[in-house]
Amino acid sequence: MELFNLKRLALIFLLIYALPIQATNYVTAIPKKGFGISSFLRYYLIDANTTNIEIFKELNKDILDNHSNLSINKSYKLPIKIYKFDGKTIRSSIKIKDYQIAKKIDNYNIQLQKLKIKKKFYKDDKQIWVAEELLPRSQINEAKNIITKPKSVKEPLLGPNYSFVEIKNHKLENCIFYLICGHGGPDPGAIGKKDGKELHEDEYAYDVILRLGRNLLERGALVYFIVQDSADGIRESKFLNNSDNEIHLGGSKIPTDQLERLASRVKIVNSLYETNLDPNIEQFAIEIHVDSRLEKQNIDLFFYHKEGDNKGKKMADVIKNTIDKKYAKAQPGRGYEGTLSSRNLYMIRNLKPTTVFIEIGNIQNTRDQIRIMEPNNRQALANWINAGILNYIK
Repeated sequence: MELFNLKRLALIFLLIYALPIQATNYVTAIPKKGFGISSFLRYYLIDANTTNIEIFKELNKDILDNHSNLSINKSYKLPIKIYKFDGKTIRSSIKIKDYQIAKKIDNYNIQLQKLKIKKKFYKDDKQIWVAEELLPRSQINEAKNIITKPKSVKEPLLGPNYSFVEIKNHKLENCIFYLICGHGGPDPGAIGKKDGKELHEDEYAYDVILRLGRNLLERGALVYFIVQDSADGIRESKFLNNSDNEIHLGGSKIPTDQLERLASRVKIVNSLYETNLDPNIEQFAIEIHVDSRLEKQNIDLFFYHKEGDNKGKKMADVIKNTIDKKYAKAQPGRGYEGTLSSRNLYMIRNLKPTTVFIEIGNIQNTRDQIRIMEPNNRQALANWINAGILNYIK
């Protein structure tokens, strides 16, 4: 038998026998003008590898022409199965045990909704979309490496130049991070001035949070941005435009009242924390602010943790020491005077994940303004915090 036919038989076996029986049907869609199979798959966040392309061809063999060209007048089946959400969990809905796979499926649906490819979240329309490459196929894996860890992820919040994130390794694949930048929406936070322009805390903290989030995604982590502004993304300028466009994860407006604002963030994070509870998963909340002190007071990064939370204290201490070493290497003789302490702040006190609260400088001080205004410096802050997190995870 020809090799091509053997391959096709293997793919048919994969499609018929390797999938849980609870799935109802495949997602169908009409390609956009100019789409080939690869771009069609990538649009739906599916890796356009040889296996997925062959599966697509097998699913649509009755309507594809001899050259596998796509028509904008035809609807094609995608290697995405639709499962009915049982109102409980992804695992119980799809009948799988692996939490990591369930987490990836959840994230896949979140990304589809963010991109407006899927109109509603599965908890609302009761339909879980599952890219076949995410499903367990132990029968096939023994003979063929069908399942591969994702090579990239798309996060539109990072902006057009940074939204496609290459996953460099999976050192943080068992970690979930809830990233929070201070203030936002109606509250700009601390305000400094430089060359007659206002520097708003929420804008600079948000930019560092996005950069940190991208670093974490590159290491295979699942990342939730609690404060979001779809108009910004990572910005490569010193003076960041000030706006009140920020919203909370899920689309709700950021309340004007401070206590209500903090309580809503705690509710969002703690709800996700409970949903994601698993003994094999570590969950963390990282909150970043820019402080405001006397103009002459130059400060290093300082860290807060919850009183009595040894994990939070240890994590903050490792990040702090990592940054100390980074400064010693980058600026010999500079010295580092960052501090670490517990503090009874509302967010720290009420968040359920292990929490580290970071102040990255004094927005009134000239030297600290350079730290937060220079794009390269904001990236260095994100890189060094990320390095500290990796050291802690080790």
